[in-house]
Amino acid sequence: MDSIAEQQRQAYEDMERLEQAVVDLMLQKLTKHRYRLIREQKISNLLDQIQARSKLITELNLDESGLRAKEMHMVGTGFDSFYAQLDKVRAHHRRNPELSVQPPELDYIKYTRNPEEADEKRRVLEARLRDTTNVENVEIDDTELETFVSEGDMDKLETMFSGDERFGRYVDLNEQHKLYINLKGTSTISYVEYLNVCTRFGDIPAAAKDNLYVEYLRSLAAYFESYFARSMPLFDLPKAQREADEAFEKEWAERKENEMDVELFCEPCQRTFEKETTYKAHMSSRKHQKTVDRLAKSTCAKTESRVDHAKRIARLEHKVQCYVRALGSKLSDTRANVQRRQALTEDERMHELHDVDEIEYSDDADTAHAYNPLNLPLGWDGKPIPFWLYKLHGLSVTFSCEICGNSVYRGRSAYERHFQEPRHASNMRRLGIPNTRQFHGVASISEALELWARVDAEKKAEDVDNDTFEEYEDAEGNVFSKKTYFDLKRQGLI
Repeated sequence: MDSIAEQQRQAYEDMERLEQAVVDLMLQKLTKHRYRLIREQKISNLLDQIQARSKLITELNLDESGLRAKEMHMVGTGFDSFYAQLDKVRAHHRRNPELSVQPPELDYIKYTRNPEEADEKRRVLEARLRDTTNVENVEIDDTELETFVSEGDMDKLETMFSGDERFGRYVDLNEQHKLYINLKGTSTISYVEYLNVCTRFGDIPAAAKDNLYVEYLRSLAAYFESYFARSMPLFDLPKAQREADEAFEKEWAERKENEMDVELFCEPCQRTFEKETTYKAHMSSRKHQKTVDRLAKSTCAKTESRVDHAKRIARLEHKVQCYVRALGSKLSDTRANVQRRQALTEDERMHELHDVDEIEYSDDADTAHAYNPLNLPLGWDGKPIPFWLYKLHGLSVTFSCEICGNSVYRGRSAYERHFQEPRHASNMRRLGIPNTRQFHGVASISEALELWARVDAEKKAEDVDNDTFEEYEDAEGNVFSKKTYFDLKRQGLI
């Protein structure tokens, strides 16, 4: 057994190597989502090992058993203890002459190698092996291509997430959606709509917040905690829970001062009522009296007070909202992904599942843009839309509008829609032309002015013709034009 001092020295050395491994992992530029997720899991594991070493050093320094003090005393008395330990080491190696010692540095080299670069090197070597002219000169050494990503890590990642979670990119709240639509006071809504309202707890009536609602909140909180552990290993969940509890206790104290507690709550029946009349009718009902009598006979029956019931629900709601804020844009990204997948065909969905790592990202500014040789418009995810969708909407045809500053529009629908937009209407007013239906489809300034001049002239001519074509008849049956009739009438001649 190693001495106490040797155990401390080894623990300090391990801590330094583990910290360097964390630094090496953080400095690697990875673009694949799987590799990034595995790296975070490795870093979390290394941090746990660092904490274990720190705990060991602290326990050895406290020296509750007194062995460390005894060992230090023996070291100070002379070299007898040193030579005694040296004899033990020599005897151990005489009994095991073929014992191989591996340098500890080799266990940490894999943390310095980039898995994406190793994959590229492996592909190049495999391509060279397929070349029959160079088979004898090429040998693949797997030890040189070993990285922190192992096959076991990839297999574990496959079973860690559901299909909708896409390896931690999105959340999967389908089970919670089923619980939500079965709650009292809620309507049957789609999964996309549920992602919009899953944290709007104020929309649910207070009378519907029963024990089933509590189970729904617990399911939400449990899923988010599991999601943090799987997709965000470096997220400090205990700290977030402590901060959420402290913030809730403060808000709850302020709520009690403002007398905002739930008042219409029946303790024996564990029900909340919205209206006082309904509450009074319930208190005088036979069902309530039977419940009170049954609880009075049972000595072990315990009911939750209205304040405790309201506080328990409010605590869970506050915790879930804190979790959602910590997720950032995960919910909005999930909603957008669900809507996008609804527009895909079955073949495209299957292709997307097989090629899950084709959609990668990078935070570096110098990363190349998505490959887009056909210059297709970009979708919500920043990648080119499918070519069949491009042809379906006629986006290959472009239209320009001189009135809007030679703006170019892709497709007939976008071009027709822009005539009703504020920008086009404002430019038409600057030309002194009303943006009526007659001018929709006119994109040239000269054509618009020419059409307006013709429309204006026709309008004025129509006003003149009204005086000419309208005829009036006097009492004697004489027919006059409108202008002549009113002139004679003003003169008193008719």
